[in-house]
Amino acid sequence: MFITALTLSGTVSLTATANEALKHVGHVMTHWADTPEERGLLPVATAEAEIARTHAGFAASDLTDLASMHLHTRHVLHALDPTEESKGPGLGYGLIKAAEGVAAHAELASDSEDASDIIRVSGIMVASVGRNTTRRGEEAIELSKEILTGKTPESVAPQVQRLQKLTEALFIGQDLDQDGRIVWYHHEGGLAIATEQMDIIMHSTKQ
Repeated sequence: MFITALTLSGTVSLTATANEALKHVGHVMTHWADTPEERGLLPVATAEAEIARTHAGFAASDLTDLASMHLHTRHVLHALDPTEESKGPGLGYGLIKAAEGVAAHAELASDSEDASDIIRVSGIMVASVGRNTTRRGEEAIELSKEILTGKTPESVAPQVQRLQKLTEALFIGQDLDQDGRIVWYHHEGGLAIATEQMDIIMHSTKQ
């Protein structure tokens, strides 16, 4: 399986003064007012997703230990949305809130009148991934809640394994149509594609 993302040739013209578009690019990548340390929304989303993935892995590491599965599932829940679980190892911002911000500001950048062709195309892709990530995060929250209601290791083990796969998909995406590749459209793309496309945008603004 491999990840497919759209890249642009060197023939694309760049807008020299993309002030409005670049403002929203900055919100995605380098600065947003209410994030921890005012970091960009995509780095925060990525960090929260990594915490969720790590603790989902911890939960799945011993499927006979109900207490451990519950503890680490709560940690996953905190990283996804701290309003659902107030304590945990996450940043306190939440993957879902960050991913929603990524989608909103990538779309605003793409729609800006002064956006370059690269920002227009890559911004659409990043916005799509942000929405995909939000959906996966919401699915992971519902799955986490199911796990936390479980009374025996045997009853929650399958959900814990699903949670581990779902948190991995936050990064790599999901091959939903089973064609052997993961693309940014059709709700497939994960944060890896968003990072790749934002790197393309950031590189283009330095030329």
